[in-house]
Amino acid sequence: MPSYKLYKILHLTGISLASMTAVAFAYHAWLGGTKEAAGLPRKRLLGAHGIGMILIILGGMGAGATSGLFADGLPGWLAAKLVFWLVLGALPAMPYKRPGLAPHLLWIVPALVALAAWTAGGFVPLTR
Repeated sequence: MPSYKLYKILHLTGISLASMTAVAFAYHAWLGGTKEAAGLPRKRLLGAHGIGMILIILGGMGAGATSGLFADGLPGWLAAKLVFWLVLGALPAMPYKRPGLAPHLLWIVPALVALAAWTAGGFVPLTR
């Protein structure tokens, strides 16, 4: 069975890849680009985003299973993490549907990642 560290690396790599591609789409739309004009680079970025999303779920669930986190069933905060995962998955389409939102996504994506990381800690106070 793969180690907890390997699953954690996969999870963090997926977060980096999916976040990077979501921000790339936002930046392209912010500069006035369209889905149709993006062509092959858009397809490659969508592929990278999909791989990142798979790595996030595979690494997260693998790390949870390896560490014994799911021994008593799924923790409640996992539902919130899955919502964050779904939102991150939808982000590449958002800047093209609502171009006015594109510049804000450059701040929303890192905030979403930070909130998801905080959620994984079980909502512990940030002052500890």
